[in-house]
Amino acid sequence: MKIVSGRLGEIEIDAAKIITFPDGIIGFPEYLRYIELEFMENSPLRLLQAVDAPDLGFILIDPVLFHPGYTAAVTQDDIKSLNADSPEQLLVCAIVTIPDDPYEMTANLQGPLVINPVSGLAKQIINHDQAYTTKHKIIANKPAPSAK
Repeated sequence: MKIVSGRLGEIEIDAAKIITFPDGIIGFPEYLRYIELEFMENSPLRLLQAVDAPDLGFILIDPVLFHPGYTAAVTQDDIKSLNADSPEQLLVCAIVTIPDDPYEMTANLQGPLVINPVSGLAKQIINHDQAYTTKHKIIANKPAPSAK
């Protein structure tokens, strides 16, 4: 199957790998089908591209890579709705915002995406833990300018 991505152009995808968000993603309820793609070679960042909207894509990251103790508030209802048997079967990703200065890159730890790679079902959940924000810095310390 071919789709068009605003970032990657026309690409061939495996329709069996389409991820469906039955409730959409917050702010984008009408777009339900996405495909996860490599964003940059050897990067922890991935692109979640909307199958039906070339200009809609989200950059994703595994939150444990920059916040080792991170946990998502996955409920039994979430597990059931994603056709999973346990939370260990699910992948958790955070949506990344990349501004002009990449050292200011943030991730939404309050609204992670939870994906069942076997069923292809996914949903965005809400973490009510006050330790998590929608703009959690990924790179903790910006390097000081070098002296010339």
